[in-house]
Amino acid sequence: MTKGTMSVGVGGRVRRVTFRVVIGITAAFLLVALLPAYPLLFTDWLPTEAFLAIRTDHTAADMPHRLASLALGVIAWGMLAGVVLQIHRPERKVAALMAALAVPVTLALGEMLTGTYTVMGTAPFLLPILAACALHPAAREFIRPPRLDWSMLLPVVAAAVPWILFALGVAETKRAVGPEGDVDNHLNFMVSIPLMAVLWGLIGATDKPGWPFAAAAAIIATACVALQSLIFPSVLAVAGLPPVWAWAAVAWCLAYGAAAWLRFRRARTAGSQ
Repeated sequence: MTKGTMSVGVGGRVRRVTFRVVIGITAAFLLVALLPAYPLLFTDWLPTEAFLAIRTDHTAADMPHRLASLALGVIAWGMLAGVVLQIHRPERKVAALMAALAVPVTLALGEMLTGTYTVMGTAPFLLPILAACALHPAAREFIRPPRLDWSMLLPVVAAAVPWILFALGVAETKRAVGPEGDVDNHLNFMVSIPLMAVLWGLIGATDKPGWPFAAAAAIIATACVALQSLIFPSVLAVAGLPPVWAWAAVAWCLAYGAAAWLRFRRARTAGSQ
């Protein structure tokens, strides 16, 4: 083994160890910083009385914000899961870290649209994930032009226009009501979540390793908004989907999910041959 080869090997090990340290610190930070948000993905489906018994910080008048509270849960889990998955075989889960990176990016965009952007609102989440991307064992995958699966890309393109219009509409509502008309800036989350669903869907339509995670995240985010709008009509007062659009979103989840499943099956079949 030459001296140059040895230095490359040592450098590679140092890089991998540094990457794992950054991932561990980032995961711990996300877990602590967003700890109250993780149960929301589950508790926000409870009937109103049970929900209010658990969420003592809310009253019956705050029920229109139930969906935005759920969106925060989706956001928190999207970041945490995408980071934690890098602990084992990160080379196979590039798309998961890309999905985690999409969260602070779309949160910042949502804040810009509502006129509430602050660097410290998203930088603590964006910077460590960016560092993890830079140190990733498969870092080149993040900048490699992707190949696209058209059966998954077309549904995302079709959904992008209504989702963007929805985000712009909620942003206008947020600007109109101001801080006093919102609960914990929940409307910012409702501006970001449709943008996040589109970006997750796009990542899922690429050939980046671990694309099924991003595809599943897009489906979960879309399904949460659609089903909450149908089950709890009170959310329509703030940022829910009208029934026709909610059912359209459910149909989209089925179509995109079917395309993802068929692609996954084709890949497994080709890999076993």
